Order: sequence, then C-alpha cells, then structure tokens
Amino acid sequence: MSEGARFVSYVPHFHDEPVLVGDGAADGYGCSIYGSVLVDGDRFRMWYQAWPRENDGTDSFRVGCVESDDGIHWTRPSYGLIEVDGSRDNHLTDLPFHAPSVIIDPHADDDRRYRAFGYVHPERAVGYHVPSDGRGYYTAHSADGLHWTIEPGPLFESADVITAAWDPWAGDTGAARMALKKNGLSAGLFRRRFLTSEWSGGQMTAPVSAFVANETDDLAARARGCVSADYYGVSWVPTCGPTVAVAWMFRHTPPMGRSPDRLWNYGSLGQVDLELRYQAERGGRWLALPGRPDWISAASAPVWARGCLYGASNAIDVGDETWLYVTGTPELHGWTGSGVDKAAYRAQLVESGGFARIGRITWPRNRILGYRAILQEHVDVLSGDVTADEPEGLRLNTKTEDGGKIRVALFDAEYHPVPDYGFEDCDAITGDHLNHVVTWKGSADLPSVDGGLIARIELTGAELWAFAFATG
Repeated sequence: MSEGARFVSYVPHFHDEPVLVGDGAADGYGCSIYGSVLVDGDRFRMWYQAWPRENDGTDSFRVGCVESDDGIHWTRPSYGLIEVDGSRDNHLTDLPFHAPSVIIDPHADDDRRYRAFGYVHPERAVGYHVPSDGRGYYTAHSADGLHWTIEPGPLFESADVITAAWDPWAGDTGAARMALKKNGLSAGLFRRRFLTSEWSGGQMTAPVSAFVANETDDLAARARGCVSADYYGVSWVPTCGPTVAVAWMFRHTPPMGRSPDRLWNYGSLGQVDLELRYQAERGGRWLALPGRPDWISAASAPVWARGCLYGASNAIDVGDETWLYVTGTPELHGWTGSGVDKAAYRAQLVESGGFARIGRITWPRNRILGYRAILQEHVDVLSGDVTADEPEGLRLNTKTEDGGKIRVALFDAEYHPVPDYGFEDCDAITGDHLNHVVTWKGSADLPSVDGGLIARIELTGAELWAFAFATG
C-alpha cells in the first residue's frame, strides 16, 4: 500500500425510527437488543431482553421472541409460556437469560437446532428450571427457539454480558464466536474487559484475552470530554476475510466509582458509543483504526438513542446491505439527570415506548473497512485458489468520486509485469459497485502464471472496500 492511502471505516446509516418499542405487560418498561436477530427461512426472528412493564428495578432476564417479514415491521406472537400480570398471552420464551445470544447450529440435531448463550442469576430466575446453582454464562438448546433446555453449567463464571454469533468461516466447518465479559484491573483502573472463545460440536475452547482497554482508549475518551473508557460489549460482523467486531465503548464521566475494600476506581457514569475492531488474520491481535474514531456516536444518533448504544450479538446480511440492530437509550449509563430518580424517570417513559428501544443501522454489503485515496495511490493484493464460493477472476467492491477512477495491473509472484495486463490495458472503473468484475481490453480472463498473481490496484479519487481474487 502506498503512503497516501488511508485505512477508513464506512459511515453507516442510523435510521430515525425504532423498529421495536415497549408495548404491554411483557416489555412495556423497554426493549433491549441484548440479543440476536436471525434470518430463519423466509422470516426474521428477534430474541431480545424484554423489560416487564411492572419492573422491580433489577436487570431483566426475560427473553422475548418477535417475528417479521421484512426486518422492519415486527409482530408479537402469543406463545402462552410465561405468565405476566396474570396472563400467558404474550411473546416471552421460557429462556431466563440476561444478554441472550441465539444461533442456528447447522450441524446440530433437530432438537438442538437453536443454541443460546447468556448470563444466568439462578436466584432471580424464579419459575424457570436452571440445573445448577452458580451464576455465570450458560448455554441452552431448543428445537423451535421458544422451548429451551438449559444445560448444566456455568460454562464460565463471570459478569453479565456475553455475545455469540455463528461464524461459518471459523475452523473447517464453522463455529460460534463468543465474547465474554471478564472484569479486572487494567491501566490503573478496574475495567470491563472481554475474553473470546469458540463453541463447536458441544465444546467450548479455552477463553483468551481479546478486548482490554488501555491508555490509548483513555486518550480517545478524553478527546470526547470523558476521563477513561472500557468495553461494555461486542457485536460480531463475521466475514470470509478479516474478522470485524463492533465494540460498545463505555466512556466514563466523573465522579468515578470506588471500591473502598479493594481500593480501586472504576467507571460507572457515562456514554456508550460504537467503534470498530478487526483482526488482520484469524486468531491475531484485535486492532483499532488510527485515532480510534467513532463508527457511530450516541450524540449523533436519533433523539431516542442519544445516551447510550448497545448492539445485537451480530450483524446480518439482507440483500445488498448489512444490518446491525442496536438498543438506544436517552439516558446515560448510571445517570438520568441531576436530582432525578432513575425509577421515576423510567416509569414516565412507559407510556411512550419505554426507556430502551431497538433500532437499525445499515450499510452496503461488504463495505465496512477499506482504503480511501484522494490522490493516485496503489494497493497490492494476492490471488487465492478457486473454490466453490470463489470463481476465477478479480472482483472489486469500490466507489469513485467525480473524476476518480480505478485501474488494475497484474504481476507474477516475482513482481514482473504480466504482458497485456498493465494499467493502460485495464478498462477503467468508475462509479459505485459492490461486485465489479475487472477486465482488460474487454476480457475478464486471467493469465496463467506459476506461483499465483499480484494485482496492483490503482486508486485515484476512489475507495476500495473489498475484493475477491482467485486463479485456478
């Protein structure tokens, strides 16, 4: 990559109106996408944290399941499983998980097709069957996503937020990628941190440290008027290339909380914004963009979400777009205004949809991290093998500005130019394309050379977001 090319993130669109708000006894207090949205056959299904209208002030462990034909307009079926205010006429499942993530396991038997991960506080799960006494992260299985069997556990004894998503590119046959909160000391503060693990074939790999805030995160927080930062959660964006995650960055405002017995400080008040993290290679270190820019800040969100943002467990592809559902709150974490009681503040929002609502962020498919060039710049990419999913050819996800263009020249493995495949032979690319086939003098055929090919992509007033490059 030449020096002037910038590594950037795509700015997604935050839709103004929420897609789900509190309504009725089961979730009138609020709806949190501490959960998952999946495309299940010809319908969308959403598992989310349902805060009952008569909330007692504790965290919710009730899980609702709603359905949609288009992912925008949702219905609440009546499952008749859980009693609320004397009635079972509601859409609650029998899963007592806080921060429930749901996946469809393509390798499981029919009675275990749906797999859930979440935090369980057995003492609070009154009326539910939890086979163990310990608090922590549990897993459960189901044939229909409604009737659940919790497996003995916990898998991991720690905090309250876990997110999991099926990654078809993990390992040989796919696996669930998990992010597990594990609080501890880091850079002089007690912070929310995350380990990662994988689940496949009924087994969980040993968790490894992944998302740990440090002094650089604190500097980014101070640039936004806060004092320090940590990770509140992680949303997965699986891809066939680099793994991308949306980090829920909790940026603290004073006064800091303090543990008098353990003599440590921690952040308890502040905003939650969304940043991007990525792995250049699977199993590698998690990296941030230079300067740690916001991907979406709560301050720029619709008015109902200008306090804190929390993401679904994973993004989903819908046609030519990728969608991430998010929870937005007008309140800050731990703060509802000077002299304002939190319970009273939230109670007054019940009639208008609750304190937490679920909305939608969208962006063009395979367009989340990429390179931008104002002047003429070069990016080199290597060819891979032809597979069932990757036919021969070079395809680009690109966009050019007015007067901009993209050209490609091919080299062999020793960087010798391939005759008839120079920049001057390439049919220049202009405009906005999600999957443009590169051609030279009208032909997309690639030359046959030993050792593979190198494509030098020339960007002038252009962006490169993704590519597929296979030779056979």
